[in-house]
Amino acid sequence: MSSLPFVFPVDGVMLTEAAGRRVGDDLQITCILGAQPARRCTINGVPCRPGSEDLRATITLKDYRTTLVARDLDSGEETRIEVFFLRRGHRKYRFSLDDNIWFLQNLARQATVYRSMFEDPYLKLLKTMHDRYGTKFHVNIYYECPEHGGFTLAQMPATYRPEWRANADWLRLSCHANANLPRRPYRWASFEQTRFEFDRVHREILRFAGEEAFAGPVTCVHWGETSIEAIRALRSLGIRELVVSGRFHDPTNTPIALHLNAEQCALINIYGYYYDKAEDIFLHRYASGLQRVPLDQVNDLYDTFAKQHPLYTWIELCVHEQYFYPDYVNYMPDYYERFDAGIRWCVEHGYEPAFISEVMEF
Repeated sequence: MSSLPFVFPVDGVMLTEAAGRRVGDDLQITCILGAQPARRCTINGVPCRPGSEDLRATITLKDYRTTLVARDLDSGEETRIEVFFLRRGHRKYRFSLDDNIWFLQNLARQATVYRSMFEDPYLKLLKTMHDRYGTKFHVNIYYECPEHGGFTLAQMPATYRPEWRANADWLRLSCHANANLPRRPYRWASFEQTRFEFDRVHREILRFAGEEAFAGPVTCVHWGETSIEAIRALRSLGIRELVVSGRFHDPTNTPIALHLNAEQCALINIYGYYYDKAEDIFLHRYASGLQRVPLDQVNDLYDTFAKQHPLYTWIELCVHEQYFYPDYVNYMPDYYERFDAGIRWCVEHGYEPAFISEVMEF
């Protein structure tokens, strides 16, 4: 173990101006080394100044990706880490929707009736919110829906393709899983299974919606638990970024930790953005699902999240599709109002809509 460890920042983390001071296009941060104040050290050639129990140096990050090198001038010992500066990552939000298939089944059934795909009630809600607030929606979809008549994406017509393309600046699709069941489908999944299922959905999206509406390198895995083989399959398909909650083996809740270990989950909880160098994949953290609290507590939910995560100023609003429908066992009659409340919180706190691909520089 190094006697010259970085305390802040640490290897693989991705920073916004919340972590320092914006100077033009650059970010000025105070690096902290866990070393005795009497040691003579530099970081990228900048002399460190002694803190009460550590060493510090002010460093300017000019590039998206920067290697920081701490060096002891007497012993020659060095510690290297890599950090990222997300110039467009501060005070942004996105609305992601999970477990989607029913609205696509409805669009397929009504293809000869609807003059616009936004006649579908669910999509109409999304467009209403976009027109009102400029919100960008990332929709994670299944391939099939065996519990409702056996619909598959292969039955989805390309009738609406011009509309998907025309609205791709705010509405995009990606693969979530093959189907709603089984639970935790990728926890022990093989490379071959994962690649087949995600590739099949990708190809269908390109067919019926077009490349513009395909979210491409960004998605969210159903249940948020994966094998290493599944992660590698996703990377082989061009996936560069995944959503994670950072909960690691939480007995009271679904972990949503993907393939990460406890240390990596802890970093996700602090920094929000993280790069897993070993698997060459980027990750960002959920805020909290809008369906988890009563409507009158939505503002408190995000107020608390913002206070608890001062270094992470991306809000990931999330709701699952099925709660929209009155015949669903967990139907939320205030679904519309929850959308509005969550988005209004973001707008009123100075957050701007963005896709994660507009924040990362893949």
